Amino acid sequence: MHFFRLLLLSSLFTFPLLSSAQSDNPVGGHFGLKIGAALSQINITGVNANIPKRSLQPHIGAMYRYRYHKFVAQPELLLAMKGATFQTPIVGQTERTTTAINYYYVNVPLLLGYIPTEGLTLQAGPELGYALNAGKTNGPGNRYDVSLAVGAHYDFLDMLNKFSLHVRYVYGFANVSPVAQATYLNRQLQASIVYNLYPKKKK
Repeated sequence: MHFFRLLLLSSLFTFPLLSSAQSDNPVGGHFGLKIGAALSQINITGVNANIPKRSLQPHIGAMYRYRYHKFVAQPELLLAMKGATFQTPIVGQTERTTTAINYYYVNVPLLLGYIPTEGLTLQAGPELGYALNAGKTNGPGNRYDVSLAVGAHYDFLDMLNKFSLHVRYVYGFANVSPVAQATYLNRQLQASIVYNLYPKKKK
């Protein structure tokens, strides 16, 4: 967790150093850097004493956005945390123990989008995940995760025109439970700020 905090802090200072001029060409692509957080939860079915609660998890990464008029293709590479906070009843007592469940993933969202109005892109696509701490204590039982991501990309204007906002919901389909009697499915509501590395305008 300390590594993620340091990475997030350092990225905030390096993003402004990578600026370039924005292109208004409706056909073309550019890279971007993103940082954000997500309300994360694990949906549990089956036999399990744990009561899942939402937790706030960070993510950081990069994207490539290619626009062709009103259509967009946007692959991303993210280092992200998923998981939840588990509350477990103590036998014979009214108290509960609380445990933080952190799943560390390398995620690859592959999004397609449509621009209904300039500045707003509606997006959807699969997200493929590879767990870095699978099989470890408080880690997922499955190394691979497959999800559906649905959301929107909004480009800010004027002085903030190099920044964009991503909001999306990620619905996991793969069982990542470490126990055979239960099914764990990842769920996340993500919000991210993107720093766009637009190509320089030709003089």
